[in-house]
Amino acid sequence: MDDPDEQGGDPMNVAEPDLVLTVHTPGPAVAVVDVRGHLDHHTAPRLREGCFELIEQGLHHVVLNLTHLRFSDSTGLAVLVALHHRTRAHQGTVSLAAPPERFRKMLRVTGLSLVVAEHHDVDHALAAIETDDTPPPGARHNA
Repeated sequence: MDDPDEQGGDPMNVAEPDLVLTVHTPGPAVAVVDVRGHLDHHTAPRLREGCFELIEQGLHHVVLNLTHLRFSDSTGLAVLVALHHRTRAHQGTVSLAAPPERFRKMLRVTGLSLVVAEHHDVDHALAAIETDDTPPPGARHNA
């Protein structure tokens, strides 16, 4: 049985139903999006459209910092697929920093872990972009 605290709480608990996004631009063509709260069919469009806007502004490498992601359903995975396609169309990348274990399981089950790089934290994700040393799909960078 999954531990509800693996993702920071019981998915049925709607005490924090909203999604808060904070954007940092640590370098040219790079955006770090801190994702806090719940990612579901109500909030996912905001993440998708916000990231699409960043990509159109020339920030073609998007790091989603999932450290404070409390819950995600399959809609979050759909957003990830859309971001993957959009960044690739602009010769960029989308990568994940600190995805919760439950989210990582969903990535593995769906095969998305084969196309989206996961990193231990934001610093590792940024280092992979700067050195063009993104781990091969399916690899988790924990250095």
